[in-house]
Amino acid sequence: MRLILFGDGLWAARSLDILRAGGHICCGVVLRPVPSDDSLATVSRGAGIEPLCLRSINSGDALEKVAATAPDLGISIAYNQIFGPAMIQIPPLGIVNFHAGRLPLYRGRNVVNWAIINGEREIGLTAHYVDEGIDTGDILRQESLPIEWNDTYPDVLGRVVSRFPEFVAAVVSELAMGTAARVPQPVGAGTYFTGRCNGDEWLDWNDTSLHLYNKIRAITRPAPGARTLLNGCNVRIWRARYDPAWPRYLAVPGAVVGRLPDGVLVKTGDSVLMVEEAELAGQDTSTTKWPIGTRLGMELLCEMDRLAERVRALEELLRNQRGN
Repeated sequence: MRLILFGDGLWAARSLDILRAGGHICCGVVLRPVPSDDSLATVSRGAGIEPLCLRSINSGDALEKVAATAPDLGISIAYNQIFGPAMIQIPPLGIVNFHAGRLPLYRGRNVVNWAIINGEREIGLTAHYVDEGIDTGDILRQESLPIEWNDTYPDVLGRVVSRFPEFVAAVVSELAMGTAARVPQPVGAGTYFTGRCNGDEWLDWNDTSLHLYNKIRAITRPAPGARTLLNGCNVRIWRARYDPAWPRYLAVPGAVVGRLPDGVLVKTGDSVLMVEEAELAGQDTSTTKWPIGTRLGMELLCEMDRLAERVRALEELLRNQRGN
């Protein structure tokens, strides 16, 4: 088949290689407006295909350029623009999206991070047709990969990236042979996740140890890292450890309550969390130097209290003005 690939990153680049090795003709490659790296562009040019970088995928210019490649099928892998009806209709066989989530669960953005944050024991891979919704089209194929207790974001991402090319090739092969099953997604079911934004990385030490542990391992490098405060300075926490067998008791959340050779124990809302690797003001720091009684995140909580008090004062002022 003649394929046009909309994509980004290593999973798209390696998929392009394996599709071409399987005898398919790649008639076009479309990059994100701002690619995350140059891997797909490099592989595309190596195959003699000058990639397109279309600012607005549904513009008249984009529609003309994609239609000029005369594709049978569109393939979307980590592409970040929503296809409109006119673009979806260009390939006679439609556009198939390859999604790192087991639909109808985990629709949307950053789903590898969200799956770890939610403590999932597996990550899904789904091939589905693109329709006018977001990750709502008919499903062609699904698989699952494990998420282990100590896995971090790069562990799970690496597992997905490694599996994706063969998964893509299997689906395209079934479509070429006409043997692909097409299963509609249930109406009204599923979960949707928005993209993560600046500010989402802050830790709330009143939360449970399990939730904090999952969040830290879900957004460690190459993600921004979890963040807290120490004496008014930003601290990024890159690695932590948690054992559900550790004691559960009440004390001050965010306080350092123990020191071990590998890190410090920080009190949470229900138990403790061992912080093993942190970065203070851009410099790696040994957490074992933090004395017992050190408090993390207190300035943030105090600032939130001050903002809440100001809101209450403004509300009271407005009530008084209305009364007058």
